[in-house]
Amino acid sequence: METEIVPLNEETVLDYVKTLPIFPECFDGVSSFACRQIAEGNVNLIFRVAAADDPSKSVIVKQALPYAWRYPDFKMPPERSRIEHAFLEHQARYCPEQTPKVYHYDDARHILVLEDLNRHLVMREGLMQQIKYPNVDQHMGVYMARTLFYTSDLYLSSGDKKALLPKFINPVLCKVQEDLVFTQPYIDHPNNRWTKLLEPQVRKVYADDDLRSEVLLLKERYMTHAQALIHNDLHTGSIMLNEQETKVVDPEFAFFGPIGHDVGSYLGNLALSYAAQEYHAKDAQTRADYRRWLADLIVRTWTIFEQEFLALWEAHGNSDWPSTMFRHKYMRQLLQDALGFGAAEMMRRLIGMAHVHDFWTIDDVTIRARAESLGLNIAIAWLKRRRGVERIAQAVEMMMDAKPEIA
Repeated sequence: METEIVPLNEETVLDYVKTLPIFPECFDGVSSFACRQIAEGNVNLIFRVAAADDPSKSVIVKQALPYAWRYPDFKMPPERSRIEHAFLEHQARYCPEQTPKVYHYDDARHILVLEDLNRHLVMREGLMQQIKYPNVDQHMGVYMARTLFYTSDLYLSSGDKKALLPKFINPVLCKVQEDLVFTQPYIDHPNNRWTKLLEPQVRKVYADDDLRSEVLLLKERYMTHAQALIHNDLHTGSIMLNEQETKVVDPEFAFFGPIGHDVGSYLGNLALSYAAQEYHAKDAQTRADYRRWLADLIVRTWTIFEQEFLALWEAHGNSDWPSTMFRHKYMRQLLQDALGFGAAEMMRRLIGMAHVHDFWTIDDVTIRARAESLGLNIAIAWLKRRRGVERIAQAVEMMMDAKPEIA
């Protein structure tokens, strides 16, 4: 019988941290503390424990409960913390610069104690402020290439890959994605919500069985194509950064899935930011300039990812794939997969469940609908035309050519 999980709170979290071996290291000489719950996120309890007079001495405490803390009726396995911890260990092996430090893992209470990234901003928020990050293209391109290549059949032996795969079986959280990303946004479902002005566009989506069939092909690929160990929730809300550093967090959805899902989810969220600048960049010239920067960021990120992935394949790939042409076809398929998965992520964020800050912070419903309409048309273009894409620049051209259906 499983022991009942007692949720931490702002009073008990400090008592918990004081019992840990890392307490003297992290809080040497500290006698007064400030502890508060961080409201970001829907799934886990997250607390910051810090010295009252020195915020540089702090940790993040993250606890997984048998449900999503913001939606208690939404049951989730607390063992997701084990998967998050295991993924962070792999991530640190291949990309230590992009991985927050893990100070402690408590398997019994499903608690992770992590480095406090208080020097960093959630990327989504930075993009809403038109911040240009000079290193994020290199950091994310290399991060995705390394974490994905080194856990794929291109690098691992067949036996090693198959031995690793069961450690990341994640059926409940995968089912969440199967439903919320690949099924519900394309049918009349009670979980879906959208700005009222989008109603005609949403009804066209529901009536478009060709579009729905394309998403279901991606859903089948998501469910069956165990290419590599993927983060599975890699969006601009799962990245914390500043001008020098980039950290990838919250990998509790991780499992062995299609490589294009991680790449596409990230690029799709950059495209969402592009659409949302309709509101966030108030000045027309600022908006045009920042959208150009985002478009260039998509191109640079994919280019760096592709170059790094191919370099790793050349230097460290196993001998199971003896064909130069296969590499070319494989990377082209990855690009097309990424556009499809990115489009599905965008659609889910716009007319499904779990919308994002980029849009729901826009109070003016007409401007919000115009931005969302643009995002939908970018997604539809990527989804329906992806098989003709040979170069990332073609996808960016589709994005820049798209127009909203609301004046």
